[in-house]
Order: sequence, then structure tokens, then C-alpha cells
Amino acid sequence: MPHTLQTTRLFDDGLIAETALSPLPNRDPSLIVSEPERALLELASDVGKRRANGQSLEEAMNIAASLRNLRPKVLDTLLSHCTRVKVVKLVRDFGEANGLPWGKDLQRHVDRLGRGRRWSSSRKDGPRFTLKA
Repeated sequence: MPHTLQTTRLFDDGLIAETALSPLPNRDPSLIVSEPERALLELASDVGKRRANGQSLEEAMNIAASLRNLRPKVLDTLLSHCTRVKVVKLVRDFGEANGLPWGKDLQRHVDRLGRGRRWSSSRKDGPRFTLKA
């Protein structure tokens, strides 16, 4: 299975490091993985990356559409500490576009990071990607 390792700081120092991380059931407890809410933010972070295996917006949207049982309180905690405008806007857009219960009332997280600010990215080999304010 192809994979990459990257480090990206998504959260401020106020978030407890272990938030939404846990070991897989019946596995080595020292190996922790992201719970679905945190994984969604990590997925959003990878959209539009300039490397060849960056997550496409369409793939991310399809994955987000399948996440019907996210815990709103956990997602709210993560978004409250998220420092990346792109991530917060994408999560908001994923939830709104799919009409999912966890996607309600996420604009306040976007407003916290900079009301009215757009996020935009373009690549030589791909289209311009812009997220609304």
C-alpha cells in the first residue's frame, strides 16, 4: 500500500495532544490513530497539496459524504483549536454540501480565523482552487 509521512501543524497549543486519537481495538495500544473527526481535518489538510499524491477535492468530498456519524462535540473541539483556514473552510463546505448533522453551524469557526478571508491555491498542472469566505 503506497503511503507518505508528513507533518503539518493543524492545532494551537491549547488542544490536548491526545484529543481524538486512540489505539485500534485489539491491537498494540502504543500505536495510536486518528479518530474519524480528527481524520477529517487531516484529510482536508491534504487537499490541494502540490505533490503528486495530494488528496483531490473530489475524493475528499466523497469520503466526507460517507461520514454520517461524526460526533459534533469532538469536531467542534478540534475546529475550535484548528489554526488552518483552508482546513476549517473545507470541513464547513463538506458538511454543508452533504447536509450532514455535524456540518451545521461551522461558519463560526471560519469567522474566528478571519472573517471575509478567502483561501486560494493554484498548480501548474491543475485548476485554481478557491474557498469562499
